[in-house]
Amino acid sequence: MTKFKIFGLAAALVFLNACGEASQPVALEIVNQNEVAGGLAEPLTLLESVIQQGVPEYLATVALQKYDEFAPKVRNPNYITMIDFSRHSGAKRFFLVERATGKVEATMTAHGVNSDPDRDGYAQYFSNTPNSRKSSLGSYIVEERYVGKHGASLRMDGLEATNSNARARAVVLHSAKYVADEKNKQGMSWGCPAVARVWIDRVIERLRDGSFLYAYGINKETASMQNTLLDQMVNWPGYKWVDEAEEAPLNGEGEEGD
Repeated sequence: MTKFKIFGLAAALVFLNACGEASQPVALEIVNQNEVAGGLAEPLTLLESVIQQGVPEYLATVALQKYDEFAPKVRNPNYITMIDFSRHSGAKRFFLVERATGKVEATMTAHGVNSDPDRDGYAQYFSNTPNSRKSSLGSYIVEERYVGKHGASLRMDGLEATNSNARARAVVLHSAKYVADEKNKQGMSWGCPAVARVWIDRVIERLRDGSFLYAYGINKETASMQNTLLDQMVNWPGYKWVDEAEEAPLNGEGEEGD
């Protein structure tokens, strides 16, 4: 990304806070690039740094804009997570970004089985509906550590209409044996962005207790396609939410997870 484009983006991103004063977006923070390059390096913004390291420009731009929008809810500002569900599951699409240095670590992640009805590795349908077994898009706050069926995991709170049921559905960050860097296609969850077992300790250490996560994707599911009965069921007396982490099979779903 050229400096011209960055300066143009700066004009588009700068916003006014509640007091009417200009506030610098997180995308334009200058990062300690020496920590990444191992020596003297040209100063870069956070946005420039992550794009140079392979995060798609569209994902980085939107994720950092969303970070600014929900910044008052962020209690752990050290890491920002970006997920690109428009990529095939065999590609690295889970990006851990260290805010101070702009350093990016990338790995694999699973998507929900019903987000990928063709089972071809591409997530195309996303939902906030309980028991949909689909991934949910949007902004999250990564919250507390707990130990469940999949071992140590992290709960998440959805911040938008597209993912507001995340905690009730138990859409969480957990590890899974059906996710691994060497797989050409990952197994599928019931909506959780599961990571490989070798990654979970690192993910928990860095993201727990209030960090920001943004999940991007292209949703082919329209409002008319949503199962409105399921949406209504959550308000029925005695309705039991399906725990889409604990009740999902340990081996995942799909050819690579069976």
